[in-house]
Amino acid sequence: MSPTHSSSSSLGLAFIPVTEMLTQSNFQSWRVQVSSAIKRAQAASFIRPSATPPPEFLVAKGDGDTEDSIPNPDYDAWMAKDQQVLSYLLTSLSKDILGHFNTEVTATGAWAAIEGLFATQSTVWIIATHMALATASKGTSRIAKYFGKIKGLVDEMTSASKKIKDEELISYILISLDEPFGPMVSAVVARVDPISVGELFTQLVSFEQRMDLCGSRINPLLT
Repeated sequence: MSPTHSSSSSLGLAFIPVTEMLTQSNFQSWRVQVSSAIKRAQAASFIRPSATPPPEFLVAKGDGDTEDSIPNPDYDAWMAKDQQVLSYLLTSLSKDILGHFNTEVTATGAWAAIEGLFATQSTVWIIATHMALATASKGTSRIAKYFGKIKGLVDEMTSASKKIKDEELISYILISLDEPFGPMVSAVVARVDPISVGELFTQLVSFEQRMDLCGSRINPLLT
């Protein structure tokens, strides 16, 4: 069934700015932003698979027993709103992405095409992010910088609705630490009570500072 329409064809979408254009790497955050704006404009029905316009013409009784086809005003109103939503979607795409969808003529067609393109990419991207977490290495980075890198990967997983549990994240971090942090790793593993990610960060920073202090006592040039 077609959505109910008001007498005005304006949805107000032009007044809801798109702050993050769709690129190859930000589909999840773009989707949240754009779908929220469309819902606020009460236009979500135009991107559903079931979105269909009302009949373009209505049958009216003419003189005698004749029937005439007359334009349906609801059709024009529906199409106007649909094109507003389509325009909003297309103008939220970066130039590199727009070329894939600039032949779409309806909002629901554009939305389905965008989701279809990024569905496969999202699966591949989630696997790649999992692998990046599993193979991450602190190397010569400071703990604070390394935690920032790990947090970035975790945030990306969360934005894709694939939240990493704290115990899983802690395992990734402990495995990736180099030999000097061995005593710290052993202490965490031997704990009876689980450690939080925040507490682990604090303890690792403290341990790193103590190693710095010990190193500076041996060699004043070390900082």
